[in-house]
Amino acid sequence: MTPSPPWIALMLKDPWFGAIPEPRRAALLGAATVATRPDGARVYATGDPPNGLWGVIEGRVRLLDYPVAGAEILVQSLGPGAWFGELSTLDAGPRPQDAVASGRTTLLHIPDAAYRRLAETLPALHHDLALLACAHQRAALAFIGQRVVQALPARVAAALLGAAQDVGREPLAIRQAELALIVGVSRQTLNRTLRAFEQAGVIRTGYARIEVLDPDRLRRLAGADAA
Repeated sequence: MTPSPPWIALMLKDPWFGAIPEPRRAALLGAATVATRPDGARVYATGDPPNGLWGVIEGRVRLLDYPVAGAEILVQSLGPGAWFGELSTLDAGPRPQDAVASGRTTLLHIPDAAYRRLAETLPALHHDLALLACAHQRAALAFIGQRVVQALPARVAAALLGAAQDVGREPLAIRQAELALIVGVSRQTLNRTLRAFEQAGVIRTGYARIEVLDPDRLRRLAGADAA
C-alpha cells in the first residue's frame, strides 16, 4: 500500500475540507496535482478565467483587490490547509481578485476541467464548494468588521498573533508591508504602532522579522476594546 503524502493530514485539519464525506474528498484529491509558486507570483489575476480550485500546503496566499487606481486591499491571507478559488469554479466567471504567493508557496491544484468532470458524477461537490464560499464570505465580513470597530493597536496585535499561529514559530518572518496590508493601514502608521510595542517590551523588530517577547500582553492588546 502506497503511503499517503504528508500534506494530506494537514488538508484534513481544515474545517471545510475535513467535513466533506470521504468519497468526495478522495475524488478531489485524486484529481489534484502539487504546484509551487515563488514569492510574489500570481496564482491567478483579477479578470482571469477560472483555472480550478487551490489549496495551500506550505507558505501563504494573499487575495488582493484594487478598488481604485493605486489602492490595494487585502481581502484574505490564507495559510496552510486553506482552500480558495471556489467562486469562479462554481459560476465559471472571471476571477474577482488577485491570488499572490507570499514566500515560496506549495499548492494543491484541482484544474477546472477535472473538477467539472468530477461534478458530473458527484453533483454534491457543488454544495461542498458553496459551503466554502459561504465560509469565506463570513470570514471577510468579520475581517471588515474588525477594521471598522477595533483600535489600531488591537488590530496589529491580533494580526501578529494570527501570523504566529499560522507559522507555528518565532520570530515571525513577516514583512511590514504585508502586515500593513493585513491591518489596513500605511507602513508609516504601522511602524509607529510597532515602535510603541517595542518600547513597551512586547516585541522586538529586525530585518523582515518580528519577535514576540510578551505573548500574554499581546493577547491582552488584541482583546482590547476599540474605545
